[in-house]
Amino acid sequence: MKSTDIRTLEEKKATKNFAIGHIYVEERNKYVRADSFPSSNYTIWLGNRKGPGRISSTATDLLKWDKALYTEKLIKQSTLQDAFTPMKLNDGTFSNYGFGWELRKDPLFGKIVQHNGDNPGYKTQIIRYIDKKKTMIVLNNNAHRDFNSIIKQLEAML
Repeated sequence: MKSTDIRTLEEKKATKNFAIGHIYVEERNKYVRADSFPSSNYTIWLGNRKGPGRISSTATDLLKWDKALYTEKLIKQSTLQDAFTPMKLNDGTFSNYGFGWELRKDPLFGKIVQHNGDNPGYKTQIIRYIDKKKTMIVLNNNAHRDFNSIIKQLEAML
């Protein structure tokens, strides 16, 4: 994974072909760079934490990571299985959320685990169809309002 890193704003600016996030501004009837709005800079108001807004990657690198998750290279399968198991809540019901993963079953695809993310100007989704050993990775740098609809359309094509 040579294109994945935790980057500062300066490092992002220096990265060749870095996809800058954009937000649609109705008053201007156009997309503008998300970093032109100080209130959109998560790394400022999240106290410069490393995860949100700092990790950047490519679909190619994320697919390499996905493939490694089917092996013992990064994490034991038993530990990963725990992450993909619904958690029992205090009231006895189960949550469809594992350790960082939304969980669901599908009659066609079987077990599905997914994680989304967003930041001003960005929306992302990784959906792992565990039983089929298929993965869909969508990285979007214009936070399109139809993003969820696009994901559903892509999934229908599978």
